[in-house]
Amino acid sequence: MRYFSLTFLILTGCLTVRSEVEAVHHWVQASTKRRDFETSQERTRPVIMGDIVYSSNLAGEVSAIHRFEGYKLWERKMAAGVEGSLSYGRSKVIVGDLFGNLVALNSRDGSDYWRFKIGGEWLSPATISRDKVFVMTSNDELYALSETQGKEIWHYSHRGDEKMTVRGMGAPVVFGNEVFQGFSNGDLVALSANQGKVLWVKKLKSKERFYDVDMSPYVDEKIVIVGTFDGKVYGLNRVTGNINWVFPVGSYGGFWVEDDKIYFSGLDNHFYCLTKAQGSLVWKTPFENGIGLTPAKVGEYLVFTTSGDPFYVVRPSDGKVVLTHNLGAGTLTPALPSPEGWFYVLSNFGNLFAFELSKTHLIFEGPQTMRTSSAILREFNKSNSNREPS
Repeated sequence: MRYFSLTFLILTGCLTVRSEVEAVHHWVQASTKRRDFETSQERTRPVIMGDIVYSSNLAGEVSAIHRFEGYKLWERKMAAGVEGSLSYGRSKVIVGDLFGNLVALNSRDGSDYWRFKIGGEWLSPATISRDKVFVMTSNDELYALSETQGKEIWHYSHRGDEKMTVRGMGAPVVFGNEVFQGFSNGDLVALSANQGKVLWVKKLKSKERFYDVDMSPYVDEKIVIVGTFDGKVYGLNRVTGNINWVFPVGSYGGFWVEDDKIYFSGLDNHFYCLTKAQGSLVWKTPFENGIGLTPAKVGEYLVFTTSGDPFYVVRPSDGKVVLTHNLGAGTLTPALPSPEGWFYVLSNFGNLFAFELSKTHLIFEGPQTMRTSSAILREFNKSNSNREPS
């Protein structure tokens, strides 16, 4: 009878089925410093190590937060705001500010390991590989520093004559003994990790302005995938830099690559899935106005944030949007996933949110629920027992 009753409820429309997932909001850590609108667009993606999420913002606050409970373990204040330059490696939190200070902090208590100073701004996360820290400046200079002492090993300058560029935050990518970095003049460069020797340079510029490479490329044994702001995504041969394929939609954020598929947010307000080998379209899904950021894999879904709100949860198989959720102010920061189905988003104005993707369940509407067959039968028997015999 239980199965009959449930089927009866479904057929009569008295069972409400919500979206297949919901974003459970666990906690939020708000910035303690008020800022005006012009300095509200956060670009720094948090990082996770164990039970701690490390975060920094435009107020210059660097925090270690218990990622399940949401309380602060320690906090440091930088000399200036942080706009993209935060990473973790070898028990160090490496953070750079807009006054040119690059600091390696002890991940346990926030104390200094070393400092490195330049004349420009740090906008990109550092990449820690073996005994080196690779990090990019706002002036298109790539540094290799000693991981233990922060001393310069080599640096490579790739300045052009750009008059107007996009404020990007693409980090260097290390693959084997090679470093791959995009620049604001639309070039992608491969260098040797040990000496900084140029292996190849590929010019990807195709328009007169806004042709920056603002993302971290995807790199594997065969292919390098990278996008420009002016309207194209490229698949290149990793060894030679030769272009294998071109897809005619640009991107500001980076890629998620899985099962020979590439997922990314296009600058035409569509979210894309392409084949990795040929760059051919599998599906595309529209999203609302704003810039889409790098997707993150959370459980069996992909989550991507947007500059104008909301963030989206989509199925990788067909691109169906299963959930949207507003942060209230949008963000230029990608979502940060964790293995448990949690993810973290730093919204504009410096608010760090912790969410969990959870499967939804069938919801019964109390007062409007139809009576089951057993209830109908009891009512029928009751009325018959009260009836006078004829």
